[in-house]
Amino acid sequence: MRCKGDIAVIRAERTTACDGCASKDACISGQGADMLIEAFNAAGAKPGERVAFTVGSASVLKAGLLLYLVPALCFISGVVLGQIAARRIFPGQNPDLVSGLLGAVFLVIAFLGIKLCGRFVEKDRSYRPHVLRVE
Repeated sequence: MRCKGDIAVIRAERTTACDGCASKDACISGQGADMLIEAFNAAGAKPGERVAFTVGSASVLKAGLLLYLVPALCFISGVVLGQIAARRIFPGQNPDLVSGLLGAVFLVIAFLGIKLCGRFVEKDRSYRPHVLRVE
């Protein structure tokens, strides 16, 4: 463990719980590697100590909705609006092409919005893991 102010950088071992995770292939820790996690150091742990940490289930649920549901809804909205726009604004164009392009544009906008939102959420301590205790 390392400390940067009131933030602890924890090296956590991958466990069998990682095997059931839907995001295990996208996880930055890689196969068989340790994960580096930034956590709020509420327990006052010192560098080199072993710690127990927790992540709030509400934060995980909110982050999951933000990362998975928002882009999907934006894409679907873009496709539906593309079908409407193709008939009214671009009557000579292929409606499937227009809706696909508009869906892709909405998807890019959603990811840019998530990236911008992530900068604000990063400052919110409720989304960050917390060190519970020193072991």
